[in-house]
Amino acid sequence: MSRHDLRAVDAATEEADSIILQLIDRAGAVPRPDNVKEFHSEREYHAKAQTQTETYTADGEAAAREATVTAAGLESAATAATGMITGAASGVEAARDLLAHALRTLGHLARRNTPAKVRYWLCLILLCLGDTAGILGAAITLGEIPLVALGQAVATGVAAITAGQAGGDLKDLRLARVRQRDLEGLTEDEQRYWQFFSGIEAGVSTMKLVGALSATIVVIISVGIFSLRLSVEGLTSGIAFGMLAAATALGSFLANYSYTDEIADYLARTERTYAKAIKAHRKLAADPAIRQRAEALAGASSIKAEHAHRGRAAWWQLQALSQRILRRNPGVAGHGTATEQPEVIGRRFRGDAA
Repeated sequence: MSRHDLRAVDAATEEADSIILQLIDRAGAVPRPDNVKEFHSEREYHAKAQTQTETYTADGEAAAREATVTAAGLESAATAATGMITGAASGVEAARDLLAHALRTLGHLARRNTPAKVRYWLCLILLCLGDTAGILGAAITLGEIPLVALGQAVATGVAAITAGQAGGDLKDLRLARVRQRDLEGLTEDEQRYWQFFSGIEAGVSTMKLVGALSATIVVIISVGIFSLRLSVEGLTSGIAFGMLAAATALGSFLANYSYTDEIADYLARTERTYAKAIKAHRKLAADPAIRQRAEALAGASSIKAEHAHRGRAAWWQLQALSQRILRRNPGVAGHGTATEQPEVIGRRFRGDAA
């Protein structure tokens, strides 16, 4: 024990030693008569106390009636929305598990990082704008209506960019051959994605056809721009802009070849599916019927609880008044309840002995 504790104990001991009980001449009290179980005034106030609890309970029901009715009216819609939320939660969990499994199994096979998407679309937009501007200027110089020239120029630029999409197909075919494995040797997780390891992609003949069509588009656009610029600005300008048009298509081809990654595309789609599931779940969870019903129920419960507390307080107040009546009439009711005497061990009454 520390010195501080010892000093506190000593101080308390000195204080206790200094207290002297006052001597009085006489002390006495009359106990409650044991032949009266309950006075009429007690029964009266007990009944009054019961009316208070019932009254406040009724007041609480009346005050909460509007909120209770509102909650009952929203129950059907809230129940339906809750069921949909439960289903959406299952969808979110399934989408999350699918994404986690795909990332764990295929993540190491993805060859494209996230910034590549921004770079890819930026390249396509700039290439399309460049091709469009070259055609638009020549068409307007030739005397074409500007609005018509703009539409034709944009269409030609988009066609040049589209011709380069064959680069993505070529990249998919190459990566499919790189990933090709014996399907029987795949792990249990990889079996779910067997199509990425089968090597079955667009055939060589189909690729040749797509490549031939893309090359034809490039040639047509280049010859068209060459002829347009030749008629307006001469041979040098025609050759230059024709080559630029071909370069635009080739640039789109390389951009698609660089960007395309079937595994990364699948992972991105899976991630978008997960994000959409979360968004749908949050939208359903914010259903106003659920919120309004919850608010109405909480309001009704709070009102009823408040009135219940007030009723119990009124009950205790009347019980106190009942005891006050007894206290103010000690000649009839006594000064208090008699103390119960404990039974003495080994003591027997004469009647019991007999």
